[in-house]
Amino acid sequence: MIYKITNNNDLNKILPLFQDIRFYMGHSVLDGVMGEAYVDNITNPKIAFLVVRSYCFISGTIEKESLKQIIDKNFKNYKLIPSNNISKQLEEIYNNDIHKSQRYSIKKDVEFDKNKLKEMANALESNFKIIKIDQALADRIRKEKFINITDDYKNYGIGFCCMYNNKIIGVASSNIFYKDGIEVNIKVEEQYRREGIATAMASKLILECLEQNKKISWDAASMNSVGLAQKLGFKYDSTYHFYSFNQI
Repeated sequence: MIYKITNNNDLNKILPLFQDIRFYMGHSVLDGVMGEAYVDNITNPKIAFLVVRSYCFISGTIEKESLKQIIDKNFKNYKLIPSNNISKQLEEIYNNDIHKSQRYSIKKDVEFDKNKLKEMANALESNFKIIKIDQALADRIRKEKFINITDDYKNYGIGFCCMYNNKIIGVASSNIFYKDGIEVNIKVEEQYRREGIATAMASKLILECLEQNKKISWDAASMNSVGLAQKLGFKYDSTYHFYSFNQI
């Protein structure tokens, strides 16, 4: 059985479980600003589950049968990002019934070259227009289901959109957010890729975050994303795995 944490003070009890970089997105839950946290015991938790967007971060110790019961009942629709010991248990429990995928962690403490970012932000051809996302544009992005962005954009969102003939063709925006920063989410329509759009939007987003004294977190699903991150000034850290019951 698991219990939902409803008091932010209880989140401090599970902080030591989520120090690995693969759990960074889960800090939106630990900060008490997004998502939900579940534990086996509120007073003395041994295992914790952080749920934010489509992800479920798992860390701690638990018997395999109890883990299976909890996941089967509560978290089968999520992408599971576990600690190493939980990864082993998942593979033993579900064998071929669970799909294993790879992601790439990017270091979080970065000293950016602002001049280089400004050059990349302004290098786009003039027929593409990059504009800062306001509430109206955020509503349009969500309505068109272009990409996942921060829900309460007026208070917590920050991002840029690339327009071509009044059509949204690219977005670089906050999605998951923390007390002191954001997780970057980027998409460019396939036919407009390799035009420098992602680089320009991301450069503007990073510069804006630096202006607002916000930290920028980047977590990559592909080596292309890693390459873009490195071009912007981030540094690669490590690979990790996530698990799902619906093949990605």
